[in-house]
Amino acid sequence: MSCDPVRLQALNVLLAVEAGENLDPVLDRALGQAPDARGAAFLAELVRGTLQWQGRYDHVITEFSRKRPPNDPVLVCILRLALHQMLGLDGVPAYAAIHQAGELCRLKSGRNKVGFVNGMLQAIRRQVLGENPTPEHREAGLRNVFADFESDRPRWLSAWYSLPPWLVTRWVKNFGPAAAEALCDWNNQAVDLHLHVLGDHAPADAVQQLAEAGIAAEPSGAVGTLTMAERPARALLRECLERMPFLIVQDATVQQATAWLAEGLATAGPVLDMCAAPGGKTAHLHALLPDDTRLLAMDNRPERMNLLRDTMDRVAPGQVPLLMADGEYPPFAPGSFGGILLDGPCSGTGVLRHHPDGRWRLKAKTPERKAATLSMLAHRAADLLAPGGRLMYGTCSLEPEENDQVLAQLLKDRDDLEPEPDGEGIWRRYWLPHECQGDGFFAARLRKTD
Repeated sequence: MSCDPVRLQALNVLLAVEAGENLDPVLDRALGQAPDARGAAFLAELVRGTLQWQGRYDHVITEFSRKRPPNDPVLVCILRLALHQMLGLDGVPAYAAIHQAGELCRLKSGRNKVGFVNGMLQAIRRQVLGENPTPEHREAGLRNVFADFESDRPRWLSAWYSLPPWLVTRWVKNFGPAAAEALCDWNNQAVDLHLHVLGDHAPADAVQQLAEAGIAAEPSGAVGTLTMAERPARALLRECLERMPFLIVQDATVQQATAWLAEGLATAGPVLDMCAAPGGKTAHLHALLPDDTRLLAMDNRPERMNLLRDTMDRVAPGQVPLLMADGEYPPFAPGSFGGILLDGPCSGTGVLRHHPDGRWRLKAKTPERKAATLSMLAHRAADLLAPGGRLMYGTCSLEPEENDQVLAQLLKDRDDLEPEPDGEGIWRRYWLPHECQGDGFFAARLRKTD
């Protein structure tokens, strides 16, 4: 049996990500070279699943290498890839995963490493899978590998749920052990795909048109929210979105947060979406605001502007002026806007399930570093508000440095801002992923005093 080209492609993508490249463009290029749809699906699962469960597999590697794991990134990626097939997938025989790992090792790392790879994987097969490799037996065997530090709850959660130790430790501190485990577990769940029906378009009509195209969806939750029964092929979804410009892809909780923030902007003057790309919230906000409210969307990098432009050209061509500018040096006079949406650049800890590589790119200092940027942008946004104007602040982070602490310092530094509660007296909200069963989000509403 020779080296499987799909597994070789998967390894090359993993090595590129390990070297610092972004997952999506590298994986997209590899998928374009896949032999067929089945090969593409297997390739995507191999890559995304291996990255998602990397922390768990690294612990297994450490345990079975007698606490001296290999430091060669090629060898490590080969082992992770094989372990995902053995421990994370149904339908891949262990012997096939082990043999292919040896072939990859022979090709990419050298013949002298094949014995090490084969010996470790065979030991894992015997001790974890045994002779009855059902999913239940596999999990029981795998849990035994983690039993030696189960008393150290943050460490166990980090390894078992495959998340950075520093992040799990802070979640245990901020939310408590039970909620932290629920949050860790949620970040490994499959991502449901939600759509939003913009404006006055009837959700029932959207459901029917999607069904005619072969996509099953149904209304769920808030008005305008559609949930897909299963994830369609990307090409089919893209084709439907082009034909149905009143639809955007947007998580259900983000739809709720956008609507809540838009309430505070409904009576404002000109509105600025300050960090608008990729454009989903801009499109949603445009549909929610009164027709006579002028909305301007801005972002600061060409690649982000391309995403924003693609979105708005599809859903509202020519209706929202787009501007590339830096929020640190906004090209507007103070007092130019009646409302500003600042959904700023953050650590993204509320949306980690979307980005299997993202969890490993975060560092312990990331929330603090992002908070400094968010604080600066919030001050600039406040400067741009006219008296009585509203500042709508949001992030997809769960970290207090980027949310509550930014707002507390902002209100302390400025005497021209105050909370702007909704009708129920609430002016800031968290959507915690494991509670709302969706993306994590934080939002707050402020008003510039007269």
